[in-house]
Amino acid sequence: MKVERTDTFNNVKRAVPRSEIESLVKDLVRIPSHSQVPTREKEIAEFLHEFLTDEGIDSKLRKVEKDRYNVIATLRGSGSGSSLMLNGHLDTVPPYDMDIPPFTPKVQGGKLYGRGALDMKGGLGAMAATMLALDRAKVDLKGNVYLTAVVGEEERSEGTEDIVIRGPKADMAIVGEPTDLEIQPSHRGLEWLEVHFYGKAAHGGQAAQGVNAISMAAKFVNLLDTELLPRIRERKSAHTDPPTLNVGLIQGGQQPSSVADHCVVKMDRRWTPEEDLQQVFKEIYKLFDELKRDDPRFKAELKRDSTNMKTMTHVPNVVPVKHRLVKSLRESVKTVTGKPAKLTSFWGWTDAALLTHFGKTPTVIFGPGGKGAHSRIEYVLVDDLQKCMHVYAKTAMDISG
Repeated sequence: MKVERTDTFNNVKRAVPRSEIESLVKDLVRIPSHSQVPTREKEIAEFLHEFLTDEGIDSKLRKVEKDRYNVIATLRGSGSGSSLMLNGHLDTVPPYDMDIPPFTPKVQGGKLYGRGALDMKGGLGAMAATMLALDRAKVDLKGNVYLTAVVGEEERSEGTEDIVIRGPKADMAIVGEPTDLEIQPSHRGLEWLEVHFYGKAAHGGQAAQGVNAISMAAKFVNLLDTELLPRIRERKSAHTDPPTLNVGLIQGGQQPSSVADHCVVKMDRRWTPEEDLQQVFKEIYKLFDELKRDDPRFKAELKRDSTNMKTMTHVPNVVPVKHRLVKSLRESVKTVTGKPAKLTSFWGWTDAALLTHFGKTPTVIFGPGGKGAHSRIEYVLVDDLQKCMHVYAKTAMDISG
């Protein structure tokens, strides 16, 4: 039985050569799929769907919003085994002012350059190649293997919310975000917060008659730095990196000769499984109370930034390290790379949390290495694309085969 299983895996590895995976990822990078494209992910979804269909894979386009479609591909098993979902996002951040041509992929020194090469068209391409490899090698599946290529992960996660609500439903899932071939069963939650400060407008020549909202914001930020942030930095988590809070944007006032009657501070708060959102909010309100005691004119309002999510809170992701999927990934990584797998925590937020928490589908993050996600120079390691495909395929054979 073990010999037969090894032979099957060797057939899978031979089914899709490195050059074909590289070519597929290049094709994905060539198609802009960011928020500033009028049709968003439409073209890349249609391309991937056609690619899979031409290969004989059962693939469907399912509308999420206007011009925005998830790609859902299925390899059907006999129904007697566990199902596995491979999940990746079609969208990228905009190219901004990249130092390389964003949509003209180039391979140099074992690195494939371009916007989205790492985040995460590399992982998505490896997942699509996995579907081809399992199909071409005629792997006998007992459970279904799904590929869900989704829209909107970089903003409101509309695509994976649609998967959670409408299916397909899998027993376990892997999200192919870049992890440098490390297995990451956990990450922190993410909350974008806005604090609005309200003052009273006045002429700059009569500033004492006004109440400056920018000054309120400055006092608030100072209190964050001196009181709240030190407490946050002392906290530890058994599952994830420590919590963080970052002030990312301040906007206020109209012109220098007017007292600002409104100012907004926008913050990024990464919270751990040991925390909860009520705690996050209460800590901000306590700062309000302190500032109000010092200045009765102080007036502020805390709001959740609605651009960060559709309906599902961006909670932490936690899958036990003893879970069957983690164990399978560890064995697969060791087989493919010849080295023991590293178990770490993902530093960002991913759709894995929606699948685990709301979809009740334990989901682990695993993907290729590289550098420059969201930055001016972005690349994925070409060797890792093939290694990821082999790990995904072997894990699928173990879970669903």
